Amino acid sequence: MCTICDLRIEFSVDHPDGLSVAVETRRAIDAGLLSEPGGEDDALDGIRLRLDAVETLRAVRQRLEWTQRLEDFLALPDFFVLLIESRTWAFFRPTPSGFDPNCQVVPPNLSARDPRDRDAVLVSSELTMREIAAGRLSFDRALAEKLVILDTDPPRYASLLSTWNAAYPRVGFSRFVCA
Repeated sequence: MCTICDLRIEFSVDHPDGLSVAVETRRAIDAGLLSEPGGEDDALDGIRLRLDAVETLRAVRQRLEWTQRLEDFLALPDFFVLLIESRTWAFFRPTPSGFDPNCQVVPPNLSARDPRDRDAVLVSSELTMREIAAGRLSFDRALAEKLVILDTDPPRYASLLSTWNAAYPRVGFSRFVCA
């Protein structure tokens, strides 16, 4: 995972599903599934949002690395994660030593007609991803509630779904994972 580490790369690209995720996030807050986000209303909000997103994505990166067998981890496709509040993008490319720390300097391809030619993207709010990372919301439930959208072709979808469900299951979640 690269772009979140240095905060240098900012893609001026939004994802077409970003609005849908935002609407579902608001619905989940109103229904009590997600907590109301806190925050001050000042000039530092953007920086705080970005730092919170980075912290959440680092926790996700670590759990995804630690909950997979090496052969399954290496079989993962490259993928992007977009956290919509701060427009923070992260790029995940598996390597034998974990996700590649080198930055992806090219924005994700979201416009190809054929889904196999587009980059795999997971779209979420940071609020939802934080709840998933803390074990208070399973990945499967977040996906069913449309709080998370996996935009990719069927083979990569199946691989990513399996990986995220293994890392953040509906039952049996433990905050502690041995490396």
